[in-house]
Amino acid sequence: MAEIIMPKMGDAMTEGKVVRWYKKPGEAVKKGEPVLEIETDKVNLDLEAEQDGTIAEVAAQEGQVIPVGGRLAMISAPGEKPAGVGPRPSAATAAEGGGATQKIAAEGGGATQKIAAEGGGATQKIAAEGGGAAQQRRVTDKKDSIKHTTGEYAEAIEMKAPRIDRTAPVSAPLRVVEGGRRRSSPLARKMAREMGVSLDAIEGSGPSGRIIAKDVKAVEGSRPRLPGQPGAPVLHEQQIPLSAMRRTIAKRLAESTGPIPHFYLTADYDVTNLMSLRQQMNEIVKISVNDFVIKAAALALRHHPNVNASWGDEAITQHGEIHIGVAVSTPEGLITPVVRNADQKSVADIAAEVRALAEKVKNRKLRPEEYQGSTFTISNLGAWGIEEFTAIINPPNVAILAIGTAAPQPVVVDRQIVVRDRMKVTMSCDHRVVDGAAGAEYLRTLRQYLEQPVRLIL
Repeated sequence: MAEIIMPKMGDAMTEGKVVRWYKKPGEAVKKGEPVLEIETDKVNLDLEAEQDGTIAEVAAQEGQVIPVGGRLAMISAPGEKPAGVGPRPSAATAAEGGGATQKIAAEGGGATQKIAAEGGGATQKIAAEGGGAAQQRRVTDKKDSIKHTTGEYAEAIEMKAPRIDRTAPVSAPLRVVEGGRRRSSPLARKMAREMGVSLDAIEGSGPSGRIIAKDVKAVEGSRPRLPGQPGAPVLHEQQIPLSAMRRTIAKRLAESTGPIPHFYLTADYDVTNLMSLRQQMNEIVKISVNDFVIKAAALALRHHPNVNASWGDEAITQHGEIHIGVAVSTPEGLITPVVRNADQKSVADIAAEVRALAEKVKNRKLRPEEYQGSTFTISNLGAWGIEEFTAIINPPNVAILAIGTAAPQPVVVDRQIVVRDRMKVTMSCDHRVVDGAAGAEYLRTLRQYLEQPVRLIL
């Protein structure tokens, strides 16, 4: 038999979550065919069968978190009898010492399922308790997966077994209630929350009656509003389960702000020439301000290897290459894809690479080597109109650069008030490695590149 285990997708990964099973016990599978989807702290990915055969055992349920190396499933080779797969015994059948005992009792209108290995076989007991269903199941539909229809992340939601009206005509659209909630896409739920629209009042037009974004828009257009509150969202109390990414973010930030002694340096740059150069270059290729900042930060690090470094218990490592991590926002939190050897790439190449990485982030398709190994990090909130902020260092980096918005400001030049484009940057430094003067020297070098941007394209 072949074993499918939870893979280790990065140095910091300790566990993963089973999102959905594509195959069930007893079903045939071919080598390279997806068997299940897992969620890590950074990406969602399919695990494939490494041989032809039959799914002999499923050791983890949808929604279950499994440690790295833990068993997920077993695949029996062709001709090999799958363990635990065969005709299901009747409710009255009891076979001990190598068979299976199944007992079904209906009490209280619900069902609790418990499976335990006994005497080389399995004892299955289904008993109703407390009038509610203790068994949680996950309803997923690969065909109408949000990953394939909107490009957003596939979202698995734990729920009770759906109640389906078997008397409805076959051609009638299927309406599935997920533990009291209508099936809907993540974008539709987000729009409904922002608009104050209840999903219960919406007929879904997506596959299997799924509520999609256009359904919410249609209801919003005809929904009556409270006087004096046009467009005011209605708040609903809810609990949002922690994703693997959010758990990792919380853990790493706690590890950063606690052990790392932060201090902050802020500089105000004149980026008038930079904005003019960007406008000219945008007529040829699309480039953002952040693309210039990445190039400038990388070139400045050449002159300050003590900032392009990592802290260790026995030594400080000054890196021989410059890899810039770029903070990208996702619905589940920040992730930092890495532009490798950024000092050796043109601004146009950096722009194209950042766009490609951002698209992979959106679809949770980043590979581990694309988000690990940064030596310096940049976080830019200028697009949100933030003038100035401080960022938390991304270990093992010893500094992170927080970029504010570039905007016209009245300033004094040669004793005259003129309007210039200004931009504030704040560097968070690890005081164990970067002293105040060293950080200030780095920002002074960065100023030369940003205020004289022709240096960035020569």
